[in-house]
Amino acid sequence: MRQIIKIVGIVICFLLLIFIRKYETVLFYDPLLSFFKQSDFNHYNPPPFDSIKLLYSLIFRYFLNSIISIMIIYLWFKNKKITKFSCFIFIIVFILFTILYLISISNNFLLGYMPTYYIRRILIHPLLLLLLIPIFIYTLKFSKN
Repeated sequence: MRQIIKIVGIVICFLLLIFIRKYETVLFYDPLLSFFKQSDFNHYNPPPFDSIKLLYSLIFRYFLNSIISIMIIYLWFKNKKITKFSCFIFIIVFILFTILYLISISNNFLLGYMPTYYIRRILIHPLLLLLLIPIFIYTLKFSKN
C-alpha cells in the first residue's frame, strides 16, 4: 500500500510540473518566452519587458518547480539527508543563476542571447530534478556495496 501511495504521489507531482509547463503563458509573466521560441532569436531585438515583474514571475515559477521537485525527491527516496541536500542545491543554483540572468537582461543581454536562454531554461524548468534523481540513485547504489 505504501508503494502505491508513493507512486501516486510522484505521478501527481509530475502532473503538476506538466501543468505548470502547459499553462506557463497564463500563470507567469514572461515576454521573453515568445522571443526565445523564434527559430533564430540571435538576429532579433528582444521585446520590451518589465524587469521587476519578470523577476517576480521567475522567482514564483522557480519556487513552484522547486517545491514540487523536492516533493518528488522526498517521495522517491524517503531520505531526509537527500531532501536537505536537494534543498541546498536548489537554493544555490537559484542564487547563482538568477544573478547571472539579471546581469544579462539588465545589461542588454551582456552574456549573449544563447547563454541567457540556457540560464533562463535552468531557472524555469525542473532540470535539476532530472539531474539529481540519477545522481542519488547512483550514489545510493554504490554506497551500499
